[in-house]
Amino acid sequence: MRQALLLLMLCALTPVLAETVYISDVLRVGVRAQPNSSAAPLVVVTSGAELEVLERQRAYLRVRTAEGVEGWISESYATDLPPAQQRLEQAENDRLELQDALAQLRTQRDEIQMDLAQIASELEVAQGKNLQLNKRLEQLESTASGSLWLYYLSGLVLLFVFGFYLGVRWYQSRVAQRLGGLEF
Repeated sequence: MRQALLLLMLCALTPVLAETVYISDVLRVGVRAQPNSSAAPLVVVTSGAELEVLERQRAYLRVRTAEGVEGWISESYATDLPPAQQRLEQAENDRLELQDALAQLRTQRDEIQMDLAQIASELEVAQGKNLQLNKRLEQLESTASGSLWLYYLSGLVLLFVFGFYLGVRWYQSRVAQRLGGLEF
């Protein structure tokens, strides 16, 4: 019984000790002299290698490698998309660039918010000054309307005095004409 219990405990611990592995995503393809898989490879290319397609024949492609080697590969190994590793690296680079751009935009937003706050405080000051000036204008208008009748009265008195002076001068000139240039 003890042995069965010990064996059961060891079996329960086995998944904890299990190791996890993954299949490699690096693919090696032989470029062959003939469009079949029995010919010996001229060169071996790995995932991500760029190949120029020269010709298509059944399920094979005649390609040229970056080194200039021409040969045949199975069409099933070729794709128009770069390998996942390259796309992942490009996506990571794009993500980093976007994070930098986002950080710059956040900095600009913060600066704009600070400018906006400063403008808002300046606006409050300007509105306060505007209110004071409006009150002062009302005071001046009320003072001016209260003393306006005084200006009219002063103008009438001056007009009366000037008219009286002109009347006296006119009368003197008429008297002088009647008396032949003598003034009295």
